[in-house]
Parts: sequence; structure tokens; C-alpha cells
Amino acid sequence: MSEQLPQDLQTDILVRLPVKSLLRFQCVPKSWKSLIRSTDFVSMHTNHNESPNNYAHLVKGCLNRIHNEKETDIGGILHRFDDSFREFQKIKFPSQTGYKFFEEVLDCGRELILLTNTYTCKRGSFELFFLWNPAARMTMTLPTPCIDVPNITEYCAHGFGFDHTSNDYKVLRIVHGDMVVYGVELFKLRTGAWESVTLNLIDNIRIPERSSQAFVNGATHWVGVGGHSRRDGYLVVLLFDMSDEEFRVMKLPDVITIREFYSISLGVSGGLLSVMHYNGEHGNGNHNGCCIWLMKEYGVTESWTKQYTVDLRDRGGLWEAVSFRNKRVLLLIVSQRKQLVLYDPMVNRFINLGITSMGCMGIVINTYKESLLLLNQVNAMPDQSQTSSREMMQLAK
Repeated sequence: MSEQLPQDLQTDILVRLPVKSLLRFQCVPKSWKSLIRSTDFVSMHTNHNESPNNYAHLVKGCLNRIHNEKETDIGGILHRFDDSFREFQKIKFPSQTGYKFFEEVLDCGRELILLTNTYTCKRGSFELFFLWNPAARMTMTLPTPCIDVPNITEYCAHGFGFDHTSNDYKVLRIVHGDMVVYGVELFKLRTGAWESVTLNLIDNIRIPERSSQAFVNGATHWVGVGGHSRRDGYLVVLLFDMSDEEFRVMKLPDVITIREFYSISLGVSGGLLSVMHYNGEHGNGNHNGCCIWLMKEYGVTESWTKQYTVDLRDRGGLWEAVSFRNKRVLLLIVSQRKQLVLYDPMVNRFINLGITSMGCMGIVINTYKESLLLLNQVNAMPDQSQTSSREMMQLAK
């Protein structure tokens, strides 16, 4: 039947289909395999699916639905990013990485997720990076970074983002010492290699170990610590623009000082950069609540606005403010039973989503949308843990 349809019409039909269907259709007929894996088709399919309804949440950690403790080996659960937050797929992390959990799981709100792990030995430490497309069930192991970590007291900060000008994904790696930056390098998916990046203005600004990142306005953002010593230290927003490949600095709200170093994290709300400013105890992650600040006009310090104040002392406290939904509904992790809940500050209403953390890994939320990216990458591999034998044969043809 496909032979009776013009090639343009076939392409127009296929580009509208979901990823799961296209993976099956690669061998029915065989000519579709070349089409579906072509660079032009992957790009067409990605652009065609630029829809808010295509977004889903990847929930990573030892998670279960309440009263269902048989699924603690689940690496993640995908949920629709709508008012229902309905579960639609269980997944495991790619088997070829050798891990069920990762030290960092970073996203930039698009089609790929970055997974990282670190090995420590007497000579120092080295890192492994994986680009993962859960929808296409493909994983790509990045080449070994060029800059070594001198010893075990050093650490690396990471950024992950999408460059709209070059239509490319980029991974940033910053090697830190106690009060110094040893070097910066950038991996580009298009070239498949690491490149050195000029330090420029970040010589006296460090990113704290395991600091949260927020990708917005084409740049990756972290909370940075400035100054030549801890005594004269100060906090800023450090950003790396993925297009011009340069670092810049923005100010935080004036009320946030260096003393609150462990009480803030960055996020994104409705496309705006946000700061979660926690209050109360923070040593064990149990906060009384938090204030949410939004940068209403990107890059303008005066536009920082305190949008919400959340008090959760009567509900067991707050573990972490994670994400936002529709600019109004705040997605939270409440420390009591580590439950994932929706909070609507407009009417002060909580909605229990029936998801709780059963282990110490907690819950990490990452936004991504389905695409065919990595399907046509030579160095990418299909994930055997999620692919049936029949599908593996089809993907290997």
C-alpha cells in the first residue's frame, strides 16, 4: 500500500506519528527505516512535535505508587505533564551504562537527558557522561573529557543545554578546586568532541558541589559563590550562554546573602528564572517552607519579584520545591513520607498525587519531550533493558 502513495505524502503521514509507532514501522516496509533514521526526517519530526502536550515528566528515584511496594527497582516513571499527572510509562535506566541510579540527571526541557556518574580512585576521579533519549530508547556514551581532576578533593560542576542558533546539544564541564577553577570544556553533539572554553570572568566565582542548574533563555544557570575567600564571599547567579559560549553573572534578590548559601536553589517557572529561598531547618532537608522569587524581565535585577510564600509546618515540612505548572500550581516534595504533591497558591489547596519515595534516593523531576534524536547517531546504542528481542533485531538491521 505504501508503494501506491507518493513519497512526500508518506513523509507527511509518518512525521505526525508518535515515536513508539515509528520505532515499530522501521521495517514495514524496509524503505521506511532509511527515511525514519535520516537526519532530515528526525529534524522534521522534532519540529512538528513542538507542542506543550508533548511534554512529560521523568520521575527518577526509588519511587512507588502508595501501597504498591513491588516496583522499587523502577528507575523512573513517566507522567503526563498536565493537571492529571497521569502515569503512562515505567522505565529503567539504560542497561549498557551499568547503573540503575545516577549522581546527576540533567535536562534542558527538550528531547534528551544527561546522566552522569563519577569514579574515585587514588589518582583522583574521572567522570562518565551519557546522553539518553527515553522515548527512542537510545543512549550515547560521551567520549572521555580532556581535563583531569587533579585529586579527590576537587569536583566538577555540569551544565546541559540546547543551542538554538546551531541546533545543537551541549554539555558543559567545570573542574573546581577549593578556591580555584582548573578548567572548562564543552561537548557538542554535532562534532562529538570536547572543546576548551575560556574562563573569562569566572576566575573568582565557583559553583558549589551538586548545585542545581536551571536552563532558561538559552543559558544554563547556577548559584555561584564569588570572592577571593570565604570571609568576603557573596552569592550570584552564574550563567553560561550556549550560543555565544560565554559566562555572565546576574544578581540575586537583595535579601539573599552568603549566609543563606545552603538555603536556595534555582528553577524555571513559565519560562522565567526562579529562586527557591527556603526557611527553617535545612541540615536534613526539612524546611518549614519557602519563598519563590521570579525574574519577570530576564537579566534585569530590579525585576526579581517574590511571587509565592509557602508555609508547610502543619504538613510536616518541605523537602524541596521542584517545579511549576501553568505558572500557578507549584510542584512540591513534602518531607512527611516524601510525598509528591501539587500546591495551588491561589486557593491554598494541596493535591496528593499518590506518589511517595520509598528509599533514600528521593525524587528528581526532569522535563523532556518525545523525539527520534540519537536514532541516527552512529555511536548511540539501543537500550536492551527496554527493548524486546524482536525490536532489537529490527533496530540492528
